[in-house]
Amino acid sequence: MVVVTEREPEVIVAELRPSAGVLVVPSLLLIAAAAAVGYFAFRLEVPWQRWGVIGGGVLVFLFGFLLPLWAWAARRITITTRRTVLRRGMFAHHRREVLHSRVLEVALHRSAAQRIAGSGDVRLELGQGQSAVLRGVRSPRLVQAALSDLVDAQRDDPAFRRLGTGEVPPL
Repeated sequence: MVVVTEREPEVIVAELRPSAGVLVVPSLLLIAAAAAVGYFAFRLEVPWQRWGVIGGGVLVFLFGFLLPLWAWAARRITITTRRTVLRRGMFAHHRREVLHSRVLEVALHRSAAQRIAGSGDVRLELGQGQSAVLRGVRSPRLVQAALSDLVDAQRDDPAFRRLGTGEVPPL
């Protein structure tokens, strides 16, 4: 017999994207390629050389700027009061939901470059070698603190405590 208890509705706490700092190098590459194409396309007199320079510029635009921009835009993180949803992909969508009641530890990792950029990786440890990583989030200490509070709130929820023990609530 399943007994449904009345709980607070699920509320979206935050919607995040990875830090846009990963787009600095592709943006600089785009500027350099545009300058090089603009300079060399009008300096070269042989038409096939001009087309080669323009083609190279298009390739740099597609693979050096547009592809990293697309990869960045395809990642989204939604944090609610009960779970964290990690979504990625434009054509093939991948979605992973992590219930806060299953999280054992909320850890933070920041490389030197991430410290400079003000971003970091927040890891949700789920036990048995499983984890979910929120890569490159802005204000990672704030995200870690918020997730820790939400995980603690889920642990304090009587409905979740009863589920873990197998106890059936009184009618």
